[in-house]
Amino acid sequence: MSNFETIKNKLEQFIKRYYTNELLKGVILFFAIGLLYLIVTLFVEYMLWLNPTARTILFWTFVSVELGLFIKFIAIPVAHLLKLRRGINLETASKLIGNHFPEVNDKLLNVLQLNQNQSQSDLLIASIEQKSYELKPIPFKSAINFKSNAKYLKYAAIPVAILLLSFFTGKINWFSDSYKRVVNYQIAYEPPAPFQFFVINESLQAIENKDFRLQVSTVGDVIPENAQIKFNGQSYFLQQIAPGKFQYTFSLPKEAVEFSLLANDIVSKSYVLEVVNTPNLVNFEMVLDYPSYTKKRDEILKSTGSAVIPEGTNVTWRVRTKSTTDVNIYAEDSLVFNSDKTGQFEASKRLYKNYSYSITTSNESLKDYENLAYNINVVRDIYPELSIKVQKDSVDQQSLYFYGQVSDDYGLSKLQLVYYPSEDELNKVIEPIRISKSNFSEFISAFPDQFNLEEGVSYQLYFEAFDNDILHDYKRTKSSVFSYRKLTKEEEEQKQLNEQSETLKDMSKTFEKLKEQDMLIKAQMDKISEMNEN
Repeated sequence: MSNFETIKNKLEQFIKRYYTNELLKGVILFFAIGLLYLIVTLFVEYMLWLNPTARTILFWTFVSVELGLFIKFIAIPVAHLLKLRRGINLETASKLIGNHFPEVNDKLLNVLQLNQNQSQSDLLIASIEQKSYELKPIPFKSAINFKSNAKYLKYAAIPVAILLLSFFTGKINWFSDSYKRVVNYQIAYEPPAPFQFFVINESLQAIENKDFRLQVSTVGDVIPENAQIKFNGQSYFLQQIAPGKFQYTFSLPKEAVEFSLLANDIVSKSYVLEVVNTPNLVNFEMVLDYPSYTKKRDEILKSTGSAVIPEGTNVTWRVRTKSTTDVNIYAEDSLVFNSDKTGQFEASKRLYKNYSYSITTSNESLKDYENLAYNINVVRDIYPELSIKVQKDSVDQQSLYFYGQVSDDYGLSKLQLVYYPSEDELNKVIEPIRISKSNFSEFISAFPDQFNLEEGVSYQLYFEAFDNDILHDYKRTKSSVFSYRKLTKEEEEQKQLNEQSETLKDMSKTFEKLKEQDMLIKAQMDKISEMNEN
C-alpha cells in the first residue's frame, strides 16, 4: 500500500471518530436537555392542574421538542457515522487536523490537492509520496478527544439533582402523578382536595354483635370542624375527639356495611366494614357413661361442663355450633373434636382424676373466640369398711362368735374368713361367707365351727371384705387378726377336772357361808330369848 493510501485511510478513521464523538456529545445533551424539559413540563402541569385541552398541547409540544432533540443529537450523528448522510470530506477533515497539529499546517491539504491533478507526472507522484511519507507518523485520530465531552455532564447533573432532591425529601409523588396526568391528557382530573380522610383502624372487620369504633383522621391544609358518615342512605355526624380526629361507633353490626365520609363538600372513597361471624355454641351437653360396677344410670347434663363423677366414667361432649370450624378442649391433655357437616362436634374421654379444662370455638377469622372454663371432680372408689365384734362361748370357753358389718360405696362382691397355723402362714384356708351384694350387709360367724383344726395348734384368723371395683381389681379391706388354739384331749380332760374342782370349792365355800349364817341366826335368837325373860 502506498503512503498516500495510508494517509487516506487515516483520514477516514478520523472522520469516523469525529462523528462518534458527535454522537457521544449528542447523547449527553439529549439526556440533559430532554430530561430537564420533561421536568419543566411536568412541573408546569403540577402547579397549574391544566384542563384536558391544555394538557394535550403540553403533551404534543413535549413530544415535538423531544423528537427534535433526538434528530439533532442522535439521529444525524448516527446517519453520518453509518454514511447514510453526507458529512465532512477529506479536505475538511485535513483542515480540522491542521488546526490541531501545527506541524501539519497545509501539508495535508496540499497532498490532497496534488492528488486531484489529472496529469500526474512521475515527478508529481514522487512528490505526493514524499509528502505522504512525512505525514505518515502523525496520529490523526488523537485530534479527537472523547474526554472533552465530560464538560457537558454538568448539564445532565441538573435534572438528576432535582429528581434526587425530590426523592429524599419524600416529594417524588409530584413527578409520577403529574406524569400520569400528562400522558393521559384526554382524561379530566380534579384538583386535590384541601384535606384527605384516613381510616386509622388496623382493619375494617367488626365482630358480630359487638360494637365497632371507627377511627378517622384528616390530613391536609384545611382541618374540618365537622365530619359525617353516610351508610344505608342515612348520614350521621362523627364525634370529634381532637382537631382533625373523629370517631363513630357502629352498634352491634350483623352484616357488612358500605360507608363513605364527607366534610366541607369533600367526599371520601367508599369503605366496607366487614362483619366476622362469631363461632358460638348453640347447644352443649355432656353424656356421662358410668362404670357398670357402680350400677348408676347413665346421665346427660345439658348446658354445663362441670360435674362430680365416679372414677372411670367415660365423658362424651356433644356440641352444636354456629359459624364454627373447630372446637377444642384445652387441659393437661387437650382434645380435638370430630365434626360432621351439620355443625355437630363430639369428643370423648374416660376420666380417672380431676379434670379442669376450657372449651373453645374457632373459625377462619377468630381463633379460640368463645372460651368456657369447667371443672370435673372425679370421686375415687373408697375401700370397703369392715367392723367386727368377737365373743367367746360362755359354756365351753373355746368357740369364738363374730358379729360383723360390712359396707361399700357402690356394692360388695364377697366376704371371706381366712385362717392358718400361726407357724405356717402359707397354709391358708379360705372360707367364703355369704353376704348381700348391696352397699351394706351383716353377718354372724363362729370359729372353729365345723372346721377341721389340729389339736394343740395355735391359729391366726381374720376376715376380708371385697368391693365390686373391677377397675382396681376389687379392692379389699382386712380385719384385725384374731388368735385361737384348739386344746388336746388331755388338756380338755384336765380342764374339766379343774372346772369340777373349782365347782366343789365353790360349793364348800357356800356350805361354810350357810353354816355361819345359821350360827349368826341362832345367836340372835338366844339374845332375843334372854331379853324376853328379863
